[in-house]
Amino acid sequence: MHWEKGKERAMSFNEQSISEAFNKAVIKTFADMAFIDVISEHHHEGNISYSGIMGLEFSHPGRGYILFYMTKDCKKHLVENIYGEEWINLSDMEIDDCLLEILNVLAGEFLKNLYGEREKVAMSFPRLYFDEETVPVDPGQLKFVYNGEGALFFARLSLDE
Repeated sequence: MHWEKGKERAMSFNEQSISEAFNKAVIKTFADMAFIDVISEHHHEGNISYSGIMGLEFSHPGRGYILFYMTKDCKKHLVENIYGEEWINLSDMEIDDCLLEILNVLAGEFLKNLYGEREKVAMSFPRLYFDEETVPVDPGQLKFVYNGEGALFFARLSLDE
């Protein structure tokens, strides 16, 4: 149950509604910010290698976290499209800030899709992790695989109502 201005309001989500809200957020964020067409690869089997993990926790209106596992090629494509500049010409700080801002916007879009536009959200600062052992939480309940113009990447989502 979630409370809003003294009123009790039941929020119940199933895996399909959560998946739809998350997929919509990923597709919109990548298109709007990086001009990259992303499609869900929900039937993908097998492992996807990655070179880094981006993570963000949220605490309102729901509690949970999002982890994105991306290859260097995928990160490079995102950053170059956003900056309009080659990866090699950007500082590590510019690259990291860009990737973390994408995650921040994506998480906000997901929460808006799931809970509605009027809900205020509370999120932690997004962080970069270099391997699974440094991630402070388990990998998440739901896994999503995407294809961003040939670059595969995946996300893990945990949501507690």
